[in-house]
Amino acid sequence: MISYRYTAENPNGERVDGHVDAASVADARRRLAEQGLRVLEVIESGSPAPEIPEEVLSVEEARQLVDNVAQLSAAELPLAPGLRAAGQESGSPKLARAFYWLADQLDRGRPLEEVLDSSAGFLPVHVSGLVRAALATGQLGPALTELVEQYRDAASLRQSIRDGLAYPLLILGMATVILALVVAFVAGGFEEIFDEFAVQLPAVTVVFFGFRHAAAWLLPVVAAIALILGVLLRWGLGRAGWHRLLSSAPVLGPMWHWLGLLEWMGLLQVLVRNGMTLFDALRLSAGGTSNANISRLALALAEGVGRGRSLSQAIAAQRQLPASLVPLVRWGEQAGGLVESLAMGCEMLEDRVRMRSLWLHAALPPLLFLSIGCVVLLVVGALFSPLISLVSSLS
Repeated sequence: MISYRYTAENPNGERVDGHVDAASVADARRRLAEQGLRVLEVIESGSPAPEIPEEVLSVEEARQLVDNVAQLSAAELPLAPGLRAAGQESGSPKLARAFYWLADQLDRGRPLEEVLDSSAGFLPVHVSGLVRAALATGQLGPALTELVEQYRDAASLRQSIRDGLAYPLLILGMATVILALVVAFVAGGFEEIFDEFAVQLPAVTVVFFGFRHAAAWLLPVVAAIALILGVLLRWGLGRAGWHRLLSSAPVLGPMWHWLGLLEWMGLLQVLVRNGMTLFDALRLSAGGTSNANISRLALALAEGVGRGRSLSQAIAAQRQLPASLVPLVRWGEQAGGLVESLAMGCEMLEDRVRMRSLWLHAALPPLLFLSIGCVVLLVVGALFSPLISLVSSLS
C-alpha cells in the first residue's frame, strides 16, 4: 500500500486535507469518492503507512486512550490534532505511540470506527471486543462513553478510599519517626544516668532498654525475613494466588476484593448491554480488571457458562463471590433483565465498599490515636518512673 496526500471537498463544500492508503492514484480517488468527498488533488506522499503498535496497552493506558477519544468525539473537536496533543502530554511512550498511530490513521482519511476496529493489536481484548460489538449495533459513541464512565466511577471510588486513609497513615508515619528518634537518642541518656547511680529499674524499664539494645539488629532481621517471605509467596502463588491472599487480609482485604468485583461486574455489564454474548463478555472482561484473582474467577465463570450452566449457577459454585449475587442474577435471567440485575449487583458491591470505607474512616483515627497514646504513656513511664525514684532518694 502507498500513502497519498489528498485535498478534497466534503458534501458541505468545506476543504478537507488528509492521507489515504491505496494501491494506486485511481484506487485512492475511488476510496475518497466512497467517503463522499470530491477529490481536488491526490499526490503520493512518499512515506509508508505507519505500522500498528505491537505492545498491548495496560488497563489504565486503555482507559486514558478511550477517555480522550470519547471526550473529543463528544465535544465534536478535530480528533487527529487532539490525539496528537494527548500523545505529547502522555507520560507513557507506549500510550503516546498509540495516540500518534490513531492520529495518523485519521489524517489518512480513515473513519474512526474503522481505525478502532483495526486497533486490536494494541488495545486490551475487552476494549477491542466492545468496539466490534458496538460497531455491529451502530452504538460506538454511547458504548465508549459508558465504558469511560465505568472506569471513572471505579477510579473515583478507589481515590476516595485512598484519601480517607492518607491522614491516618501520615500520622502513623510521623509518630513512628518520633518514637524511633526518642528511642535512639533520648533514651540512651536516661540509661547512662540510671547505670551511674545504680538505680533499681522496674520491669517495664528493663524491657524497654532491652528492646532498645535489640532493635538495632532485630528490626532489620524482621524486615528482611518479611521481605523474603513476601517474595517467596509472590513467586510461589503467582499473581492470581497472591491477589487472593491479599483479599483474605483482615479489614482491608475484603474491601479490596469487593472493589475488584465491582470493577469487573461494571465492565461485564457494559459489554453485555452493547450486544456481546454472555460467554464472550465473561471471557473478555477477565482482562479488564487489575485484580488477577478476579480475572481468574471471570474465566471460571466463562467456562461454566460455556458448559451450559446459567450465570447464577456458575456464581453459586464460586465461594469467593458473594452469595447475595446468586438470587439477584437468577432473577435477571428469569425476567430477561440480566443487564439490570448486574447493575443492581454493582450497586450492592459499591454500597459494601462505601460502608466499609466509612467505618474505616470513622474508626481508624480514634484507634490510632489511642494506640499512640498508650505507647507514649509506656515510654514515659519506662523512662521517668526510675528517674522519679532517683530524685526522691537523693532528696
